[in-house]
Amino acid sequence: MVQCWGCARMPRFFMGSALPCSSLSRHATLAQQRRLDSCRTLAQADDAAKDPSDSQSRANALTGTIKRKQKQMADLLQDLGMETLEDRLQSATASPAVPSHRFAQLIQDSIPYGKPVLVAEVCRPSPSSSSQDVAKLAADYVAWGVDAIAVATDLEETPAGLSDLFAVCRAVKVPVLQWDWFLHPLQVAEAKEAGAAGIIGVIANVLGNGSPIMSSFAAAIGLDAPVEVVNKTEVTRLGDAGVPFFGINLSVGLSLALPGFQTDMAKGLLNSMPFGAITLVGAKSCADARKARLAGADAILLKKEMLVGNSQDAKDVRQMLEQLIYSLSGDD
Repeated sequence: MVQCWGCARMPRFFMGSALPCSSLSRHATLAQQRRLDSCRTLAQADDAAKDPSDSQSRANALTGTIKRKQKQMADLLQDLGMETLEDRLQSATASPAVPSHRFAQLIQDSIPYGKPVLVAEVCRPSPSSSSQDVAKLAADYVAWGVDAIAVATDLEETPAGLSDLFAVCRAVKVPVLQWDWFLHPLQVAEAKEAGAAGIIGVIANVLGNGSPIMSSFAAAIGLDAPVEVVNKTEVTRLGDAGVPFFGINLSVGLSLALPGFQTDMAKGLLNSMPFGAITLVGAKSCADARKARLAGADAILLKKEMLVGNSQDAKDVRQMLEQLIYSLSGDD
């Protein structure tokens, strides 16, 4: 069972914000079940879906992934022990990232120019690839015009996620985000230790009331942590809790095989954001990226399906990025 945040002794400023002493795994399981029911309803309501079982399989995959991640965290926390865990978290809060909130600042600096910040996802191209291969890929994307990098570090993508993250952080001069499934503040501290400017993978539908806590902890150590939302209720609740950064269609929720669903929902969520909130929207194609920009996204995550799926040829990927950057610049 995963150690819950309320049970762990947190840095003094953090006390009182943690979840009650019920396990994080129970919160995640209930949220997963709600999402399973939601996905079933959506799939059944639209006869145009490509595969009626697609939503069910995606929800099952999410459930399995979260359970696997919970087991990993439970094992890690048990190995560390309470005293070491507290030391790691205290150390993270004692030395905030310098400069802090680099990714959010980059977005704020870009807004007056009407240009969304582009974030490219990188992961190991093949099972035989190394951390240096990931770093080389990230450096290429930066040279071709992207503004930031998101490194996939989950075990499904790489056997050495933190090593990949560390290598990329030292290979590029732009903000680097760790993309994983975040269930505990220790993971955020690890991202900071590796040199990341922020994280992707704080999901409101999974963490529930723990989402603002994770966002606050990341902010306290100088990292940006967009909280992924799938409906307006979550936007309102998180906005009332002071969450400043939101993610849409990054890992879960809007990745459904329903024609038009992603675009319509993303636009509706963007229009419901609290005043001053920053948004990061995921895109699997150039068309998705352009629609996200027109809907008002401040930053766009270019997913690996878009970059790797476009072509294995580096020249083609470069040309695609150049054309996309041009099409997203200025007023359309």
